[in-house]
Amino acid sequence: MTTNQRGCLYGLILLVFGVFVCGLLPFVWLPGAGAAAAIPVIQVPGEVLIKNFLGLGPKFNLINTMVALIIVDVIVLLIALVGYRASKSYTNEIPGRFQGFLETLSGALYGFVKQISGGRNARSIFPLVATIFLFLLIGNWMSVIPGVESIGKFHCAHPNTSGYQGTRINDSLFQIRNTKPLNGGDQVTLEMEHECEAALAAATTEQLMSEDEAVNPLLIHRFHITPFVRPAATDLNLTIALALISFFFIQFYGFKEQGLNYMQKFIPIRSLGNVAKNPMGAIDLIVGPLELVSELSKIVSLSFRLFGNIFAGGILIAVMLFLVGTGIPIVFYALELIVGLAQALVFAVLTLVFISQAMEGHHGDEEHGEHAEAH
Repeated sequence: MTTNQRGCLYGLILLVFGVFVCGLLPFVWLPGAGAAAAIPVIQVPGEVLIKNFLGLGPKFNLINTMVALIIVDVIVLLIALVGYRASKSYTNEIPGRFQGFLETLSGALYGFVKQISGGRNARSIFPLVATIFLFLLIGNWMSVIPGVESIGKFHCAHPNTSGYQGTRINDSLFQIRNTKPLNGGDQVTLEMEHECEAALAAATTEQLMSEDEAVNPLLIHRFHITPFVRPAATDLNLTIALALISFFFIQFYGFKEQGLNYMQKFIPIRSLGNVAKNPMGAIDLIVGPLELVSELSKIVSLSFRLFGNIFAGGILIAVMLFLVGTGIPIVFYALELIVGLAQALVFAVLTLVFISQAMEGHHGDEEHGEHAEAH
């Protein structure tokens, strides 16, 4: 068989496989099984799973992004504890595979932090930067785990959202029933939601298992699923909280390195006092407030950049699953891995750069001013 013949054979095999995976499965087999992909219900805030969680009050609800946050926290702590035990309290001189992997990763991160911030402050800044990077990397990559944003609480569809019929698998498991590809579902009103909840509460097991649309409330009313786990960074509350933590440490290291002189870039008292000798220093009176605005804008830029990229990635995957079902969305899962890594690295690196800039301050200007006064 020649190279061209082999290439044609492989191409034909890929074509047949592609038609089967991207055509027959999502548009024939899945709708026939009542499992065609439903259009996602897209909400910016995290969805409530349990109201009045643990009896802590009506305003304390368990939301799905909080579940993801807890899972990520546990994973990060487990990595630290397992690494601590594997290294025998950091005394093991012959590392195993896991210890070697952690040492390689942390060594690369520490070298980068040292290069940007300098050796004197690298040891104190490294834990913050490394923790932010590891936390966001695990949190962002949760979106590609099967079941995340797809398995959750089955309930009556909320008003002004699209709902679908349901089907009962067993005593505790339910599933969205969709027999039409590219089906956008039915819009639900407040009255429809109340009727659905009442009918579902009064239904018997026989009714819920019936295939008669006049009897089974799962077929009469419309439902959707609130995921148990939704990536934490798709909640603006988390990204703003991380941005505030980053902002706090930027100011902390600025004051730690320069003391009260750190405020000179916002309130240029020294430039105002030296305006007789250096009239151009009066420009600092305009630059100072702009520096303050720029400093505060870091909270917005850090939080919305992370939120926008991760939230948009989740929407892209959900939409592609609805349009195609199988096959092609794998490409977007791979893209999400790259975006998740990039956003974790960007947030950590920007925090490192901003801290380094805060510590540098205006040392060069101060030395130049002192040198001019000495002459």
